[in-house]
Amino acid sequence: MTPGSEKSPELRVLVVDDDIDAAASLSYLLELVGCKTAVAFGGVGAIQVSELFQPALVFLDFDMPGDDGCAVLLKLRELSGRVSRAFFVCLTGESAPERRQACIDIGFDRFESKPLDPLEMKTILDEVRARIATASANDISAGLTPDAAAVG
Repeated sequence: MTPGSEKSPELRVLVVDDDIDAAASLSYLLELVGCKTAVAFGGVGAIQVSELFQPALVFLDFDMPGDDGCAVLLKLRELSGRVSRAFFVCLTGESAPERRQACIDIGFDRFESKPLDPLEMKTILDEVRARIATASANDISAGLTPDAAAVG
């Protein structure tokens, strides 16, 4: 755990990659910085795990057998719960500008080349935590606290 991570909300992070070693390595790094992780090794697994795990952040490999990362992203966005609003990061070994733009246009929040730089990972985690904090603050200001719901 990193100093101060006790004050940060626990992030539920899904890592989707058909390369078992790549998925396990990223998952391990995320756990070292206080995230709760789940791993899936393809599109079908990503859907099944997401429905149960409800991640706030998904690292999604682009080049996988069967559905590519973009197709999987579109399916995940259709699910109910937190995963439909998750922060999605496309990970790929190919960082051609046209692929980057296509992934952003389809709905990825970030596009990163493999291997993921640890500083970029920290930036992404900070961004997702800030998003969660903002959403929570908006819920509170809208009166969506447990006490407000009980009174209303």
